[in-house]
Amino acid sequence: MYLKSLMSLSAIASASILCMAQDVETRAFFSTNADGAVGKQATISIDGEFDDWSNDMIVATCGANDMANAFHGSHENCVIDMYALYAAWDETNLYIGWQMCNTGDTWAREGDGPLTDYGRIGNVPLIVALSVNPGATGITGKLENGGYIWEPMVGHQVHVDHLFYMSAQVGQGAPAMFKAVDAAGNTNYGNGCTLFTAAGIKYQLKYGFKPSHLWRQKTAADWADAETPISDPSIVNNIYDVDCYDNLLAGPVEGLKPHDTNFDTFYEMSIPLKTLGINKEWLETYGIGCRVIGTRGESGIDCVPFDPSMVDNVFEKYAKDTSTTHEKDDEDILTYAMASIGHLRDGSVVPPAPEPVPDPEPEPDPDASDYDVYFVDQESNPWAQPRVWLWTGTANYSGGVWPGAQMTATTIPTYGNAWKYEFSTSDDMTGAQVIFNNGNSGTGNQTGDLSFENHGVYNRAGKIDTLSGVNSVSTTDVAGEKIYFNLQGIMVENPQAGQLYIVKEGSKVSKVLVK
Repeated sequence: MYLKSLMSLSAIASASILCMAQDVETRAFFSTNADGAVGKQATISIDGEFDDWSNDMIVATCGANDMANAFHGSHENCVIDMYALYAAWDETNLYIGWQMCNTGDTWAREGDGPLTDYGRIGNVPLIVALSVNPGATGITGKLENGGYIWEPMVGHQVHVDHLFYMSAQVGQGAPAMFKAVDAAGNTNYGNGCTLFTAAGIKYQLKYGFKPSHLWRQKTAADWADAETPISDPSIVNNIYDVDCYDNLLAGPVEGLKPHDTNFDTFYEMSIPLKTLGINKEWLETYGIGCRVIGTRGESGIDCVPFDPSMVDNVFEKYAKDTSTTHEKDDEDILTYAMASIGHLRDGSVVPPAPEPVPDPEPEPDPDASDYDVYFVDQESNPWAQPRVWLWTGTANYSGGVWPGAQMTATTIPTYGNAWKYEFSTSDDMTGAQVIFNNGNSGTGNQTGDLSFENHGVYNRAGKIDTLSGVNSVSTTDVAGEKIYFNLQGIMVENPQAGQLYIVKEGSKVSKVLVK
């Protein structure tokens, strides 16, 4: 049974599809699970090197220079050109790798668009789509409010139940995993979103080219000027013609300069199997589906395995820059088959995945330090329940899912009603940042990115004070002298009977109920 494009995304999300057949592009150098390849068992170090990857892990391929910008907008920087998809797994993780390329150096001059910024990919979203169980509710790529995740208009008519969004520039933004939160397949930035840091997901990149071949599509469209094509739009079909490709790794190509593979980019990613709710045996028995999508502007621009939605509006104009392609702001609904990993899939509903063995309760960290932060809403219309989003470059300390942890109501002398959040960690908190919000995002709903300071007091504009807590008391206190603090860390001159206090006596600190 074929899924027709007129079916709505919400219908797809809730459907259980048996023996589903989907189109696969196999012309020229496009392939999906060629010769039954599904990746292989191996352990990959996510270290920004590609030595652990091998050709027998390739599960899908495209050609180079086969994307929309090759025909319309070749003058642009930030080249998004997918080439190959790799897969591996072990007892603990699923590993995904993908090769992207920038062959603009074979024809462009130094300083031309494709070679600006050293030819690197900019801070644009990359999307990894997985289908773990075709019988489970799928995710369409849309939010509950009707918009798309992170804005690129990329929807999924093929079944997808996990979406992973990340910046092409590793270390930028807050990469996250999304799952459906309703029967229509929508998601949100709350319970539908889990940060990579919270889920144990890692990714890295290496500048270079891993595959043993680099087949580049060699035709380009002719233009009278930036907005007037001379070539017939059908020239795009040359991407399907094997005779329109040269292998840049096989030696010199007439009319082209040698290709420097330092302009190419390889990404690698690890996803804990327990995050997907499966184990190694389940993966090898039933398999999962995978696709990687590169975006540009407000839409998808290329993907592996290939989908024709990436080239269906090549010669139309981008609204924000009519010299380049409408593919940057059209809506892409992906319909072609994903690549199978672990086992060739036929789309059948599979048994529920086994419950992963839960991690043992971690032992308390003896080196952990206590941290707290306070928020005072001094606006005329204060937030009913403030939340806190607190992070460093390597970890999140507020639950890992936006909008973060709820704060607890408290009072602070001088400021009155306030909100408190506390946590413990042995991590280095240098450079930590914090956002206070009302459970939503955007202007009026959250503060800016503020520098975190332990015991700091903040309002919507920034830090306004620092509380003097127990840890700030000098260790030269007179032996035997008791110093009382309330539970917010404020020193108390006259402790009251029946109240619980933190008491510091010399180097000893304890909680005491005053009688």
